[in-house]
Amino acid sequence: MTQDEERLIRPPIEPITSGRVFRPSNAFLYKKMLKVGTVIAFIWLAIRVLFIGLDSPWFLEIALAAFEPLEILTIIGWETASLIYIIAAAVFFALGSIYSFVYVRRIEYSAIGWSGDAIPEIYSRKGIINITKRHLPFRTVVNVRTRRGPFDRLFRIGTVLIETAGGSTVAQATGLAALLIQRLTSDASEERIEGITFHEELRDFILGEMRAFGRTPAKHMPSKRTRRGNRVLNRETLDAFIEIRNVLRARSHTRGVKV
Repeated sequence: MTQDEERLIRPPIEPITSGRVFRPSNAFLYKKMLKVGTVIAFIWLAIRVLFIGLDSPWFLEIALAAFEPLEILTIIGWETASLIYIIAAAVFFALGSIYSFVYVRRIEYSAIGWSGDAIPEIYSRKGIINITKRHLPFRTVVNVRTRRGPFDRLFRIGTVLIETAGGSTVAQATGLAALLIQRLTSDASEERIEGITFHEELRDFILGEMRAFGRTPAKHMPSKRTRRGNRVLNRETLDAFIEIRNVLRARSHTRGVKV
């Protein structure tokens, strides 16, 4: 085993008949539950601030002028509104947690490399009712990057974003409208491998498989405009002609002939 192979950290994946499959960490489920709980808490805080503002006559007059149904809140009062919201939020959180648990448990990922018997590809399976299975051959991958938000760093997990052919060669939009049009019309495709603890190792593994196809990440790939400009008469061919001329001139000088 070479020194580079010894430094390679392989993902903790389980060998099964369909390939080498791994699943999101349990921390990915905890992250989803924490995000939902945070949103619920912020909404409750916003409602509390609203009721505090409604105690002021001038704020109440402005609020009712802008949105008349707010008068219902003044009728039921803060205690009743808070109790109704807490019950509704608890039911929503319980149902959402059950759904997230089933959803996360049914996610499957696979990264089959050159050493396997199958075609080198990235496989993902997601969904509960509508199940989506995607097979991304390494020859179509043009860019790989990792992303870690605040909740990801808290639970020490990350996401690997895999972009397939079509996204890196499109000119970047400069405005909001242009960006929306580009998102709707672009043939780019992106797969997310979420909630894994070895996201950096998996990214390096995919990059290594891309190099086996002679591919590099999108930021190193020439754009369409650059490829269209690769004609026969370019700078490289000009330099080659200059080098040939210099060689012929040197030989002619040795023979006493001027070129």
